[in-house]
Amino acid sequence: MELALLQTFSDVTRRGSFAAVARDEGVDPSSVSRRVAALEEVLGLALFERTTRRLALTEAGRIYLDRVGPILEGLAEAADTARDAVTEPSGLLRVTTSVAFGERWLTPRLAGFRMLFPRVQIELILSDGQIDIAAEGIDVALRLGSNLQGTFVVSKLFDVRYRAVAAPGYLNRMGRPAHPADLKDHDAIHFALPRFGSAWRFRVTPGSRPIEVQPRPALAISNALAIRRAALEGLGVALLADWTVSDDLERGRLVDLFPEHEGSATDFYTAVWTVYASRHYMPARLRAFLDYVRDYRV
Repeated sequence: MELALLQTFSDVTRRGSFAAVARDEGVDPSSVSRRVAALEEVLGLALFERTTRRLALTEAGRIYLDRVGPILEGLAEAADTARDAVTEPSGLLRVTTSVAFGERWLTPRLAGFRMLFPRVQIELILSDGQIDIAAEGIDVALRLGSNLQGTFVVSKLFDVRYRAVAAPGYLNRMGRPAHPADLKDHDAIHFALPRFGSAWRFRVTPGSRPIEVQPRPALAISNALAIRRAALEGLGVALLADWTVSDDLERGRLVDLFPEHEGSATDFYTAVWTVYASRHYMPARLRAFLDYVRDYRV
């Protein structure tokens, strides 16, 4: 029996359709379907129930997957172990994160990683939705949130601080607020997302009582990159994560209005986290990537 047939069977189960596996491989869905049919013919079993709306494992298919799944994982782990023992980190690494974090923080740092590990190929999947790491075959996700937990290995990469920023041109026109309370008289660029309220909160230290203020709503945008652009264009004050605007602050394109304050429109306790599946052996390419981003930080 060809190992490729078993791998295709496992991939179709994980991805949920022939078409998804075909897209991953860059082939026609009919070729994937033929491989599964060939395996079913060899086994003399129907592995999937096929309807026009869904593809589901039969009882025999589920039992078979329970047995061959660990074998395939073991073979992949054995290959990684052998490869890592005699060569530098290599192979494909699939990484996912949000669109804004990928564009502003991660992508600019990939050049340094590639210089250190030129044999590692990175596939970066940027999405603001919650991608199913297991189903999509993702090696590691960089997620933003507060105190993430789950069945995967979750580790904090760095804390995130939100800053109230504005362009010098806006401040020249409207004046610079001396205190967060002064923002009530300034135009604000808000996140147009349900979890973000219209009120902004500020505090000097983690234990201090927050100051709450409602800036004048001028513009609401659902994407952090577009909010940053609007702030750069002088459309108002924006509350953005430090990783979004750090280089803008360094180069004077934006001004941190209250450097002694930490801001928030949701939760002060936010961070960037690495999320990956627990496994007996971690491939060198994944270990190298995790070490690299942990050392780089903000």
